[in-house]
Amino acid sequence: MNKDQLKHFKHLLQQHREEHANIVNDMIDGTLGDYRNTEDTELSRYDNHPADASTDLYDAEQQAALRSNHEFIMREIDDALERIKKNTYGRCELCGKQIDPKRLEIIPDTRNCINCEISEEHEIRLDKISKHAHRPVEEDVLEKVMRGHHDSSRDEPYDGEQALEEVLSFGSSDTPQDGAPLGNRQDAAANGRSVHDTEDIEQITNEMYKRQLT
Repeated sequence: MNKDQLKHFKHLLQQHREEHANIVNDMIDGTLGDYRNTEDTELSRYDNHPADASTDLYDAEQQAALRSNHEFIMREIDDALERIKKNTYGRCELCGKQIDPKRLEIIPDTRNCINCEISEEHEIRLDKISKHAHRPVEEDVLEKVMRGHHDSSRDEPYDGEQALEEVLSFGSSDTPQDGAPLGNRQDAAANGRSVHDTEDIEQITNEMYKRQLT
């Protein structure tokens, strides 16, 4: 790349950087992206609907993300200006070939040629697919639900039917919902007690009380 081309792209980079810097400065001066600024305009949040506060927070987070993106582009432009000083600007960092000037006109701070950029994006996409990136991120730390109805911690397979039978052993719509286990009912019947009695005083009936009064 000759000196005239380097001078042209240097001017283009400086122009782009100034545009992004002005946007960031406007955000800072206007305190855009600062959620606390929205709080200062209200004497109290007591009479505001929670959705209003959520909207303010969302807008602030959106502005903060935009500011972060502009600052990232400014850092990329600074790196490109540094490459101009080192006379390495315009060469792909991956393959070392000259980057098409038409691509530099559109993205002057780019590091890679179009072919390497496409290949890199394709590899990233394949890597995400291999890591099941299409699944919720929570699944990276949480166990899959029932692991296909099989619990590997048991010596023998434990399927959904066995789980249902185990749950039904405590009662179903066809049995008393608050019924005590069979063993407790048998012990209570042998002792002449009700399965619902938890203390001796609960065994006193109205008939027993009437007989005591007479």
